[in-house]
Parts: sequence; structure tokens; C-alpha cells
Amino acid sequence: KFQQKCITIYTTKLGGNIMIHVFCGKKGSGKTKKIIDHANTTAEHCDGSVYFMNCDNSYMYELKHSIRFINTSDYNVVGAYLLLGFLDGLAASNFDLKVIYIDGSLKHMDRDLSQLEDLFTKLAAFSEKFKIDIYLSISKDREEIPPFICNFIDA
Repeated sequence: KFQQKCITIYTTKLGGNIMIHVFCGKKGSGKTKKIIDHANTTAEHCDGSVYFMNCDNSYMYELKHSIRFINTSDYNVVGAYLLLGFLDGLAASNFDLKVIYIDGSLKHMDRDLSQLEDLFTKLAAFSEKFKIDIYLSISKDREEIPPFICNFIDA
């Protein structure tokens, strides 16, 4: 766990590899800027494809041109199972996919964060199976993060 101003990054370790990363903090705490900066830095050094997902086009031009930007609103990705299916399609269509960033993760959901334990379990399995790192931003304070996400925290 790393502290950066109001942003906390949590990681999930699977088989010794860090696969799931969560940026959390209040709305307006700088999560989007941090996740964009992280994506841009990753793209410079990654030996595969980097995708960045958001529910609108507002940050498309802040990303390096090598990052594949996906406006999830264009594909009606709303809900945990639609997101998982969409990610499966991304992995199936690009065997070089190494990193996926999902900004504003809760905007893609049709349920409250406390009801998404199954999603996080399936994201972890997806990440491990395809060896794809997943970075999520969640607009919640540390105190609001459900215990099932805390189980994934790399202390």
C-alpha cells in the first residue's frame, strides 16, 4: 500500500505477481491524473499493449498515442458482467495485451461497491489467467472500501 496525498494504491498479489491495482480517494483527489500519468509511464516501458478505459472522451488526448483509448459508453459497458465480458473480448482480440486501466470504475457498475465481491474475484482470475495487470480507480475513501477488497491488499 502506498500513500500519495489523498490517493491510496492497493495491490493484489497472485502467485507472486502483482496483478490488480486500486487507486482510491475522494472525488477530486487527483486519482485520474495519477492513473493517466501511470499509464503514460507504463506505455514507455511496456513490451505489449496498454489499454485505457473511461466512460467518456475527456482524457483521451492526455494519453500517449501508443495507448489504446476505449470510451466504454460507445460499447454500452455498464454492469459487472458486461465489463467482464468486454475484458474477455479485449484479451481474445489482442494476445499482446499487458495492462488495462479502468478510470472511474464505479461509473461502469450497476451496483454499489459493497456488492461487487464476485467482480473482484473474477477480475483477479482473469488477470492471472491472461497475465494482464489491471488498474482501477475508485472514488471512495479508504474507510469506505469493503473488506473483500482489503483481502486483496498487499500489506
